[in-house]
Amino acid sequence: MAATTAGLLVVPALTGGDRAFATWTANPVSLSGTDRDDAVTDCLDANESTGDGMYSDDLAAAEVAVAERRGAWMTVVLAGPGGFEATCITDASAPWFDKGMIGSIGKLGAETDPGPRSLKPTQLGTGMIMNKPISVASGRAGDDVVGVTYTSITGEEVTATVSKGQFAFWLPGDELQDASDGGSTVVLTYRDGTTGIQELSF
Repeated sequence: MAATTAGLLVVPALTGGDRAFATWTANPVSLSGTDRDDAVTDCLDANESTGDGMYSDDLAAAEVAVAERRGAWMTVVLAGPGGFEATCITDASAPWFDKGMIGSIGKLGAETDPGPRSLKPTQLGTGMIMNKPISVASGRAGDDVVGVTYTSITGEEVTATVSKGQFAFWLPGDELQDASDGGSTVVLTYRDGTTGIQELSF
């Protein structure tokens, strides 16, 4: 997903158990308990040696901003000082030695700070996992943004998780392949109950 991130290093995609994304759901469920702990540990372990360990201190200082499940798939976003961000999408149905994962890691600084009623994507586009495309959008959310939805080309409404100043959603397929050039819109829900529309782009 190197071409779809705003200066983040890419975590390699491996194979997994849910090979046709059969369990994927448009509406996420918040992770808790052991599931959350396992997903966070998997994300930390996957990233600890990235860039010869250059992000080890950032990972140690980061907090869990997003922890969601879509069927067998778990998404974790870790965020920390200086614009640090690590995103992991993991196939929890795969055996421990064959985890399916895709994600990114980087430290982007203040240029990724959004306005209070907007989003600033740091990962946007399409990657490959299990030789199949997956479209991902994630990044920073302004303080007034409490909800984000995306309508797919098939008309399905995909709900993002918005938490601790971050947002994240993904769906099977390649429809966000050219999203960084504009043309993919989301509906934002604000803290006061009103809504707005934003086109996602870097």
